[in-house]
Amino acid sequence: MFSFMDGFSGYNQIFMSPRDAEKTAFRTPIGNFYYTVMPFGLKNAGATYQRTMTAMFHDMMHREIEDYVDDIVVKSKTRGDHFSILKKVFERCRLYKLKMNPLKCAFGVSAGKFLGFLVHRRGIDVDPARSSAIATMKPPTTHKELKSFLGKLSYIRRFIPGLAAVTSTFAPLLKKGASFHWSTECQEAFEKVQNIMTKLPTVCAPISGKSLRLYLASNSQAIGALIAQENDNGVEQPIYYVSRTLKDAESRYSGAERSCLALIYASQRLRHYFLAHKVQLMTKSHPIRSLLQRPVLSGRLAQWLLQLSQYEITAETPTAIKSQAIADLLAQFPGEDNSFITDEELALFSYKEGAEAVTKSFKFDFPCSNNAAEYEAYLAGLAIAYEMGIKHLRVIGDSNLVVCQARGEFSLKEPSLAPYRALAQKFETKFSTFEIEHAQRNENRYADALATLGSQITFEGEEMDVTICKRVEPITESLKKEFEESSSDQEDWRAPIKAKLISPTVTADLKEIKDYTLISGDLYRRLPGGVLARCISLKEAKERLPEVHEKTCGDGGAISLYRRLQRLGYFWPNMSAEAAGIQSQCPTCQFHYNNEEVCATFVSADWRTPFLEYLLERILPSNPKDAYRLKRLALRYFVEGGTLFRKGFHGEPLRCLSLSESQMVMKETHAGECGEHQGKKRLYQCLLTLGYYWPTMKKDAADFVKTCPYLPSPSQFDPQLTQLGLQNMTTPWPFHTWGLDLIGPINPASGGCIWILVATEYFTKWVEAIPLRKATGAAVANFIREHIITRFGIPYKLVTDNGTPFINKDVREMLEHYRVKHRRSTPYYPQGNGQAEATNRMLLRILSKMVFDLWERLESPSGRCPLGIPKFTKDSNSPRVMQGSELEVDANICAEARMADLEGLDEARDLAKAKSQRNYQKMANVYSKALRVRIFAEGQMVLRAAEFVRRNLPSPSKFSPNWDGPYIIREAHGSGYYRLSKSDGTALADPINGKWLKHYYS
Repeated sequence: MFSFMDGFSGYNQIFMSPRDAEKTAFRTPIGNFYYTVMPFGLKNAGATYQRTMTAMFHDMMHREIEDYVDDIVVKSKTRGDHFSILKKVFERCRLYKLKMNPLKCAFGVSAGKFLGFLVHRRGIDVDPARSSAIATMKPPTTHKELKSFLGKLSYIRRFIPGLAAVTSTFAPLLKKGASFHWSTECQEAFEKVQNIMTKLPTVCAPISGKSLRLYLASNSQAIGALIAQENDNGVEQPIYYVSRTLKDAESRYSGAERSCLALIYASQRLRHYFLAHKVQLMTKSHPIRSLLQRPVLSGRLAQWLLQLSQYEITAETPTAIKSQAIADLLAQFPGEDNSFITDEELALFSYKEGAEAVTKSFKFDFPCSNNAAEYEAYLAGLAIAYEMGIKHLRVIGDSNLVVCQARGEFSLKEPSLAPYRALAQKFETKFSTFEIEHAQRNENRYADALATLGSQITFEGEEMDVTICKRVEPITESLKKEFEESSSDQEDWRAPIKAKLISPTVTADLKEIKDYTLISGDLYRRLPGGVLARCISLKEAKERLPEVHEKTCGDGGAISLYRRLQRLGYFWPNMSAEAAGIQSQCPTCQFHYNNEEVCATFVSADWRTPFLEYLLERILPSNPKDAYRLKRLALRYFVEGGTLFRKGFHGEPLRCLSLSESQMVMKETHAGECGEHQGKKRLYQCLLTLGYYWPTMKKDAADFVKTCPYLPSPSQFDPQLTQLGLQNMTTPWPFHTWGLDLIGPINPASGGCIWILVATEYFTKWVEAIPLRKATGAAVANFIREHIITRFGIPYKLVTDNGTPFINKDVREMLEHYRVKHRRSTPYYPQGNGQAEATNRMLLRILSKMVFDLWERLESPSGRCPLGIPKFTKDSNSPRVMQGSELEVDANICAEARMADLEGLDEARDLAKAKSQRNYQKMANVYSKALRVRIFAEGQMVLRAAEFVRRNLPSPSKFSPNWDGPYIIREAHGSGYYRLSKSDGTALADPINGKWLKHYYS
């Protein structure tokens, strides 16, 4: 019987902390308000509500109720039990004033929906609405629809036998770049899935204490498995189906290996079932059994065998198929039924160095994690040493977690390891001297050899007798009574808190108990940062405090005594004050702590350490002024995922870097692949824009720029244009890049010039132009040398088209001599040299307004030509005569103005560059509106526009095709040009812009 309940505005039933309530403020037309209860939409609202429900029903979870945020399911096997459980739940709700929504509650029902599934007394079914939606879907017509269809199946794949074997037909359609072709095989597989959806099985929850049955199936495309269990009536019911397709290498496995792989996959996907139950592998494959029973295994099978050794699996031969679920699974994998089983043991090791070696191996017959297994081995070794009467012990282990937690270097955050940590600390006090060291795994190879049953490493020296022991329960349970604490305190401060956590009838304030929890009967407190600390009695605290202080006293003060006690996992109410007091009285420690707050002195070179310690642990410097300053500065810092961030002036998060990280970031930003070798101010701005911060960032940026050997030479910069559509051709500094082009032929002037050679500087838009009689390589090379290099310096690169005057021996040798890079636009694509083309249009527009008969000889008696340019000939007068007065010019004023202009030149350049960027962005936005981007990938087949189309010439024939090909994309570049090759592999020499290409459909 079930009862389904839903919280009534669940989040609003939790009151906000007064100090956090103002952070939820919002503005309305009638005033500003803030929430006094937790509103919907907060980032941690769901997690906070879930923790609240867990604290309220911690003793009923997974036994009498199931809870997911505000959805509660009360479950029972009989009606009488259900009423008593409901009464208990209602009393708990009344105690904590938790309200439910009666319109969404259902009591005493036999079935209901929970988390998208239909739960009833027979088991779990798929929601009929979901299955009918899939069964009535139309066949997919696009990749997106196919992915949507497979996503719906993935949510309910545990109900579908051999899903991977059925859907493997769709795999070719999901490959990158594959065209969507819905074949007959795809349609048959689609209909098969829809047919399966009409008869989905009912899966059941496993019964504790009963073994599970595992069935395997495989073929050349997929592997699958089924876990089933007999109910109380002896009927076998499915619990979980798993399947997946095989990779390319796995598809070449033999049949036996594929069945082994299916077992490994099932153990990985269903690990929680394998650890909690005994598993019976139902197989008829005798060759696989004999293969796995060989004494020596190597390679892949040895690795699989070691993975399975942690489970209790037995092999049984099935007599007949007794379940429809098994038949459904085998129906998807016809022709093969190979499976295997192994029953090796998992070995753990405890080693003692000295005259006598004690070797033991343990097999765990209970579920445990890897870290728990490391602690089991550690505690087993301590127990053996204690039983042998050893007083001085040195432990060597290869588990960094266990070693560092034993030393107090790592804090404990995992609740499942808390009992192990507590028992280990009690063991360590039994020895007069105790040391623990970390060793690499290859240095601890004898223990590792025992852990792998000696299958890989041979022992040196004398032979050893290895004893294998079997443990059916954790060592913490077996030694619990021996180390059970008998408190002599008349009033233990932990007793009231334990009573409030255990007894549901005792009225408790959630603020008092929210940080406490019970683990294996011991009380623990959750400290800031998620650290678990064991609550110890005041008597034990008096022993631990001087003991830890004696061990850590004089270590340089890097970590306070209070922080050391936290890392060791201790807590009692006055621990901070007592730790501060004992260190203030110690002349070696030389600390002066305030009893009201925890303080520490930092000797770390990392500037982030004080902020992290304060934000995570509320630890302040001992100096009051430094503590006050740190509190004020920390208002702009926060920790996210263990990383320190600083809030910018506009609220943007800036990641805080250490000094070593800052050097790497500056090097990559300044001189990396996309670096511009910026100046100090620009580099500082780029670092802020990228979201980085450290206190001396501006000074470090200036110092780093001074050490750049490439900054004085603009020819070392190489921008990489990766944008599609309109390309940004801005350059980092003046005279960095020039674009060259020819205008002509034009009507010959008096000097016989029919060409105009134009050069445009990309940053300042400065134009140089000369007339030419002949457009030859020598003339172009001479123009570059005399009008660009000698006047403005050696540029970094020149951009031209593919014309013969620019692509010749003279120009190439001259550019190689001065080490100037030559970039060419793609053929028949003038936009590739767009700056030069824009200058040509402007120059032609100006010249067209000036062309008339004898315009250059037309002069007035005053000496003014039509353009207002004075020509000082015998008939013209100087400006002094024309104005009637002498020009008053002070050379000193001009010099001062010149210096001011020079000082402001960098700022003017930055402003000009920023304005150019804004203009470019405006043009790019307008250009992108009418742009239809076509992107091609390597390996695709395309058609190329015919040459007469690219040259804008009339067609040579009415029947001439506008496209030729097909060609194969050999190289694809982000700036929009491609290199092609013919179908036979012959590469085309010239690149081509994507404008002249289109997809080829075979």
